[in-house]
Amino acid sequence: YNMIASLSQEELDKGIITASAGNHAQGVAMSAKHLKCKAIIAMPTVTPDIKVSSVRRLGADVRLVGDTFDEASKYAKDMASDKGLTYIPPFDHPLVIAGQGTIGMELLRQSSVIDTVFIPVGGGGLFPG
Repeated sequence: YNMIASLSQEELDKGIITASAGNHAQGVAMSAKHLKCKAIIAMPTVTPDIKVSSVRRLGADVRLVGDTFDEASKYAKDMASDKGLTYIPPFDHPLVIAGQGTIGMELLRQSSVIDTVFIPVGGGGLFPG
């Protein structure tokens, strides 16, 4: 959300695109819905139906592309370049990392004493924050 919310109105009007087979896809779709922005999500063809359905339910345009994340990512980056869309990376952008880092603040709001935090690492996108 952090990166998408920082986009100009002109960028939001053009739309956003990302590649993901999981939580990032759902987060981008939900953020786009909240900000009334068109979102295209490139997902590998092997993505579980429940994840594809969740992203579609949030209003994103799902494109099933290739068998791997790398193929879906290439498609998304090419589309961004060709169509003037903003590519929202899953982990390697300062605004994405800053947004993921807000999770620590959310945890501290719930409890001032935290001994351990377990971070699920699938694609690893949440971990840098």
